[in-house]
Amino acid sequence: MSGGAVLAANAANNARGDGARRRRWKPARMAAWALLDAEVARGARVAVVGAGNGDDLPLRRLARRAGRLDLIDVDARALAGARRRAITARALVEDVTGGAADAVLAGAPEAIAVPAAPIGDGPYDVVVCDLVLTQLLYPALKAAGTLTGAEIDTVLLRDGQRLTDGVVARLHAAAPRGTVVILHDLLGWWDGHRQPFTLDELLAAPDPAAALQLARRGRLPYGCDPWLATERAGAHITHTALWRWPFAPGADYAVFGLVTRRSSDD
Repeated sequence: MSGGAVLAANAANNARGDGARRRRWKPARMAAWALLDAEVARGARVAVVGAGNGDDLPLRRLARRAGRLDLIDVDARALAGARRRAITARALVEDVTGGAADAVLAGAPEAIAVPAAPIGDGPYDVVVCDLVLTQLLYPALKAAGTLTGAEIDTVLLRDGQRLTDGVVARLHAAAPRGTVVILHDLLGWWDGHRQPFTLDELLAAPDPAAALQLARRGRLPYGCDPWLATERAGAHITHTALWRWPFAPGADYAVFGLVTRRSSDD
């Protein structure tokens, strides 16, 4: 568990959750289930990493399907709320970077490496990485209020992918013969943050490869590439889905859902 800036920033974001947001995110929960339904066998051991409040995932459906469901997050208070929705789930408080993100934020980026140990209490059949990778550093950097936008970008470009690679490797270590599903908020649209194409145009792409090619022309977040991290973890992508995440009035994200596995001979 982390008690530093990462926890404070993510807890502040989680505290903004309310009933209106949960209702607004229902289409995202349905889209996530359309992806997870085929990946989670009845009785499977499942972990949701970055569960937070659980507003964007169909936790009740997962709990009914899974033989065991672990909800993992750095924010114990948010986890308590998520667990109330998935009554049979277990709540595990854990910093997925093992303190490495807080070390970066403290100005000592090389002081702590992301541990190699598996996340959670596995092994699991399926691990769901729930919109975590963009949140490893950026929220805390922004909340600190001491860095300019350019300085934040410098930190993300210097340290972000290292943390992302480490976290994705830990996800696969937690499901050594299973599946890791990475939900990734790749692009956002809101006032003052436009893209060179619309979200509707992206969603209308003929296939996931074309959608990703178009997406990479947009304004992408720095230092949190799950495609690169998956490759570096010795895994491959078996399926990709794409949907709209209606984050807030006037703000939408494109979520890419990546179903990934390590090769059977790894």
